[in-house]
Amino acid sequence: RLKENLRVSAQRGRFSHFYLISGPAGSGKRTLARLLSAAILCEGAEKPCLTCPACRKVLADTHPDLITVTDPEHKTVAVRIVRDARADMYVMPNEGSRKIYVFPQELGIEGQNALLKVLEEPPSYGAFLLLADNPEKLLPTVRSRCVELRLTGLSDDVMEKELSQRFPGRQREE
Repeated sequence: RLKENLRVSAQRGRFSHFYLISGPAGSGKRTLARLLSAAILCEGAEKPCLTCPACRKVLADTHPDLITVTDPEHKTVAVRIVRDARADMYVMPNEGSRKIYVFPQELGIEGQNALLKVLEEPPSYGAFLLLADNPEKLLPTVRSRCVELRLTGLSDDVMEKELSQRFPGRQREE
């Protein structure tokens, strides 16, 4: 259902300015964020086409309008880094029609509060993708401004079937 809803949004060219992509570790949050970013920036008829220059740049992590906001030195993104991203949001996109900020790392309370200001009144070209293992840790005011895309892990049966199709010569290890 999630995939179909996003496909319809892409066909219509209607994307939210703020998505919360949630789910357990390994559920595909980063993959979904990358594909959603490609769809938002895609120049092709079918979005994401994955072949136009914009899609190829997103997939190669070289698109200038796709910014990943992280703080590798800390467990949560420092408020200073969030404020810098917020200020940069008001600089027009370089190549695309939108400018996307992906937050794959947890935000502390101060960082969430700093982000709230731009979430309340974002520029028309701005988009935020916040990835979270545990969305309940987010402030209610942050969650109320997003479209949540909730992912779940695959069942063992589905996982085993997919792996056996992708790797037919491999034996299952216990």
